[in-house]
Amino acid sequence: MRNPAPIILSLLLAAVAAFLILRKPDPEPEPPQAEPTVSEPAESTDPIEPSEPSPEPPSQGITAEVTPREWPQADSDLPVDENAVFGHLDNGMRYVIYPNSEPPNRVSLRLHIDAGSLMEEEDQRGVAHFLEHMVFNGSKNFTPDELIPRMQRLGIAFGAHVNAYTSFNETVYMLDLPDLSDEMLNLGFTVMRDFGDGALLKPEEIDKERGVILSEKTSRDSVGYRLMEQQFSTLIPDSLITKRFPIGTEEVIRTAPRERFADFYEKYYTPARMTFVVVGDISPEDAKTRIEKAFASLTNPQVPGDDPDLGAIETTDGFEALIFSDKEVASTDLGLLSIEEFEPLPDTRENRLSKLPLMMAHSILGLRFSEIAKEEGSPILGGSASRQDLFREMTIGSVDVSVADDRWEDAVPVLEQEFRRALEFGFTRAEIAEIKANILNTYEQAVRTKDTRRSDGIATGFVRTINEERVLTSPETDLELVSSALENITSETCHEALKSFWNDKGVKLILTAKEEPENGKEQLTKLYEASKETEVTAPEESELKSFAYTDFGEAGTITSQEEAEDLGITRLVLSNGVAVNLKPTDFDKDRILVQARIGNGGLTQPTDKPGIGDFATAVIEGGGIGEHSSDDLRQILAGKNVSFGFSVQEDYFSLAGETTPDDILLQLQTMTAQLLFPGYRPEAVNQFRKTVPMIFQQLKHTTAGPMQQMGGWLRGNDPRFTFPDTPEVLLAYEPADIKEWIERDFTNGTLELNIVGDFKPDEILPHVLATFGAIDKRPEASELDQALRQVEFPKAPTTKKYEFETKIPQGQAVVIWKTPGPRNNQKEFRRLNLLGEIFGDRLREEIREKLGAAYSPQAGAGGSTALEDFGYLIALNTSTPEAIPQLTEVCVNLASQLAKEGATEDELERARKPLLADMEKTLRDNNYWMRSVLSGSHEDPEKLELCRNRQEDVESITLEELNKLAATYLVPENAIQVVIIPEVTEEEE
Repeated sequence: MRNPAPIILSLLLAAVAAFLILRKPDPEPEPPQAEPTVSEPAESTDPIEPSEPSPEPPSQGITAEVTPREWPQADSDLPVDENAVFGHLDNGMRYVIYPNSEPPNRVSLRLHIDAGSLMEEEDQRGVAHFLEHMVFNGSKNFTPDELIPRMQRLGIAFGAHVNAYTSFNETVYMLDLPDLSDEMLNLGFTVMRDFGDGALLKPEEIDKERGVILSEKTSRDSVGYRLMEQQFSTLIPDSLITKRFPIGTEEVIRTAPRERFADFYEKYYTPARMTFVVVGDISPEDAKTRIEKAFASLTNPQVPGDDPDLGAIETTDGFEALIFSDKEVASTDLGLLSIEEFEPLPDTRENRLSKLPLMMAHSILGLRFSEIAKEEGSPILGGSASRQDLFREMTIGSVDVSVADDRWEDAVPVLEQEFRRALEFGFTRAEIAEIKANILNTYEQAVRTKDTRRSDGIATGFVRTINEERVLTSPETDLELVSSALENITSETCHEALKSFWNDKGVKLILTAKEEPENGKEQLTKLYEASKETEVTAPEESELKSFAYTDFGEAGTITSQEEAEDLGITRLVLSNGVAVNLKPTDFDKDRILVQARIGNGGLTQPTDKPGIGDFATAVIEGGGIGEHSSDDLRQILAGKNVSFGFSVQEDYFSLAGETTPDDILLQLQTMTAQLLFPGYRPEAVNQFRKTVPMIFQQLKHTTAGPMQQMGGWLRGNDPRFTFPDTPEVLLAYEPADIKEWIERDFTNGTLELNIVGDFKPDEILPHVLATFGAIDKRPEASELDQALRQVEFPKAPTTKKYEFETKIPQGQAVVIWKTPGPRNNQKEFRRLNLLGEIFGDRLREEIREKLGAAYSPQAGAGGSTALEDFGYLIALNTSTPEAIPQLTEVCVNLASQLAKEGATEDELERARKPLLADMEKTLRDNNYWMRSVLSGSHEDPEKLELCRNRQEDVESITLEELNKLAATYLVPENAIQVVIIPEVTEEEE
């Protein structure tokens, strides 16, 4: 269920998260992402020489003396993580090295620049982000066409392993190296150094990239972004933040000369503003030596750029009602907001822990909104409360609710009174105990899992602490701090924290809606003031219920067992027919994934009930289990590592969760109870119905609607894979509509239990036998009518056009080529997947790099493992509606060229090497073993063999094989062209 974020906060975070301008998203579509042959890589890589002479990058002038920035621990009593090695170079550049062996033989590099769009001048708006692109387009050691192919040949995928983003106050470059060879490390450190001061900023390359940036601006345009601009301008009108969104202005993107780029680069890409992060399976000595070699010669300019004056942040005073509206907004939201200037404090033990009681108070308030939302007739979907420090410039307090059915008038008293109830009466002991248990468990788990944290996650986490000026403390220190603090936190201290933060503060009551009501501000104010006259009462203490499902009858036994010793997998069949796959691993400490794969799922969905799978998911997930509502379970499981979710997959139902060795029995008990006693509670039905208008609003005004329609069309408009045309269909569904379908498989369907993670089989087997082993007899094989696996793919060649209602000038060009699917055809599908990677790279070179017509061209192979012969190659581009015909034509022509002339050996290797690097990494990923190997392996034992031979098979793929596939499928007469564009209204005509 959607948990709405604070109104202004959600938009601010959109600016620094979703609108952190990524150079290129991961290239793999979900589903859906002739050039001259690239010369072979040079033999010498130390140092890496440019393949052709290049002009020098912008000069940074005479170096200035600098005093290195202090690390935050200099002003703190908090101990730093003893495994971290901190240092700085004479030029002021800081670095931190953190040895970490998971995954083995890999290292993650991050270069943090303490500069973003806030540092731009008025005639540079967008240059900081534009620069982030330009460092990839020609540097001291790499020509514009050389860097990405050089990386690919070493197994580094553009987007997946190398990426970057620009925010308001930082620019970050990220590079994950798939091995620790000298060639790889030399490349990585040379690339990062070139990012720092080696960009050539050739005028012709800047001009070529302008179209890419404009396309990115188009692809990121949305109603949410436009509302964000409105809210910034209204709430902090005198702040520079409102005038420095990272994407910039179209005028600057189109016309800014090289000098503006060079000026920003010289002033702000300076070692005094840089922090380099190295995390991985590398010794601190080796890393330090390489950092010094790569970066010691960086110089600071004589006159570096200054930190900007961000302008005034006006503290919220008194009460004011505000309304923001747009007919395309997905949901109606209501919130109370307070803004004040940020008070800079060092990251000390006292200051860090002082925030904990307020955080707990806000969390409880969010849970209360969640409970109110489930009440019959409630006008809200949920809510939240928070305090956030942003850009070390302002502190924002926010209490918000998401409104159901646009009933904002009814939601105002809910928001006001529940917030006031907390301010007047505080919190119950049970509420405090629940939050304490969850917080403590989180920190305990961080300690237990410390040794198997992934290097890329640690590196990215370190980067987040830099601008926040937080000390890098260890999980053990964090646990000690929190444990000691929680001992002294009571309902009274949380109540005092809430009052201290919110009492005597002015607030803005903000409504975000599709339309601004007539006299809306006056109505809001009147409703709010009237609500304040209503008396509120103290919350009642509640008693914690005991878990009701610990005995499922006589435990089962094992009737057959076999070992796949080379894969470390134990395969069992229990006395009741339940199949079990166990895969113990040691690369995710104290974590266990559990999945029950049940019956035939979506294949047997009633054909007269389109979209009922979404209803079923909401009701089963939100309905709790027999004796316990979802809120009961939340309280019972507080402090435990038990999670569970339900989903309708194409050919099975899934109950899945994550747990620990200590809680595996409770996890299995909970899942077994959910299987035997699904809740079907009215509150789950009501919550789903509240979301239906939001779902249809999004389908109506975004490309999600046409994409959903296209998915159904590709499957012959089979009702099992389509969505209702009107909300009334979904709103009419009742639990009785899903009971027969769900319970047929829940009680009599095949059942495969898969467990992957940190466990010992002999220790958990008794728990398996006492839970899933104790249920009624199950068939060992499905009796599914195989006709249900058939759908009719559209005949090619053909074209299809979809329209949607929006003022956002954004469309999509999609081209699809039918291929065999992955079902019982994985070997060929691997080759189609590799062909898709080659095709996607050609799209990138032609559409993005040459034409600048789309920001993120995507291509890949897709299909279904449930449906027979359902597969395709797909190309997808997002751009302006005017560009869609050209993009469609380019995709068809590039595919035709690939079919006619074939790929090159170099293209094959540049696609294969990153794939092999990722395959090696997935061998230490529990999710890979669960999803790709174990799940469904009793029905299809070939999945084990596919796992065994996948690397050898991929290495054996020949150019002849791929070119034959291209010649077979990527010909123009096989192309299905889909155009998705905004609907042209009469006014626009």
